[in-house]
Amino acid sequence: MASGRKTCQSLSPRRMVMSAARQRWRLLGQVLARKRESRPFRSEKHCASTRKFISFGLLSTTHLDTDDEFNSWYRYTCQDVTEFSVDIRQLTGPMGIEELIGFNNTGNVCVWPSEEVLTYHCLKHKNSFRNKTVCELGGGMTCLAGISIAAFCEAKEVLLTDGNEISVKNVHPIIKRNHSTFGSTKVTTRVIKWDKDNKYGDIAGYFDHIICADCLFFEQFQEDLLHVIYTLLKPEGLVTVFAPCRGNTLEQFCEMAIDGFVVERTDNYDQTVWEKHLQAKEKEHDIYIEDRHYPVMIILRKLKVTPHRLHVQAANQG
Repeated sequence: MASGRKTCQSLSPRRMVMSAARQRWRLLGQVLARKRESRPFRSEKHCASTRKFISFGLLSTTHLDTDDEFNSWYRYTCQDVTEFSVDIRQLTGPMGIEELIGFNNTGNVCVWPSEEVLTYHCLKHKNSFRNKTVCELGGGMTCLAGISIAAFCEAKEVLLTDGNEISVKNVHPIIKRNHSTFGSTKVTTRVIKWDKDNKYGDIAGYFDHIICADCLFFEQFQEDLLHVIYTLLKPEGLVTVFAPCRGNTLEQFCEMAIDGFVVERTDNYDQTVWEKHLQAKEKEHDIYIEDRHYPVMIILRKLKVTPHRLHVQAANQG
């Protein structure tokens, strides 16, 4: 069996107030209950009532206009990167089961802290993406980090993906609205479902850099996610993942990843983010839960040999 240099630190198990999966299904139930009662659902209010901690304050948003009762446009900027600006279409109206069920679609509800931190990280390390082919996996309804790379980092090509068709449908007008900021960067979007039996044809081995935020909480999909990453990544490619620990889900992902990648974990990866984290622990300790809200950075580099898991899969397929 192939193995990589393991630099992922051990996590002490923590008892969580509510499992990530259970929390998201509770979210679905609350939304449906609101719909039956004909109450309006606003993403900002619901975020505050469900997860409580909303943002590290790394990005600023300004409301621009409203498409209809369901969708509004917001301009995202960053004080630390003054020339950066993108327009993002977000769901702000009533949500029904058709918007939420299917392949995990919690990204429809909010821009989660991990996506915010991933976006901030990419903006501050723009040279890592210059002239590169980039793919965002599980980008939800906004693909904020991927859009930001396309608008600011001079990438060669950016593919924005999610496993839910409604999310990907929402990304199309976002691409159109920000098109003038992309320069020569080619930007596309498509549905990609994580499936360890899929060879991903035209995009296999295509990407220099893959990014992903808070996609580790469903443990049953971790092997599928690693297969997608390994299949889409170039031999010398790089993967940047931001995700909170969420009990042992991050540790489990790291353990599984060493079968095909060199795995590096960093907790204190940016001084600004770290200070925001410490401030939240001190001043918002009643709502801020490090295990659930603080994103750890995981860097994956592909091993030179095919993972044992993929050898077995190929043999089974004949």
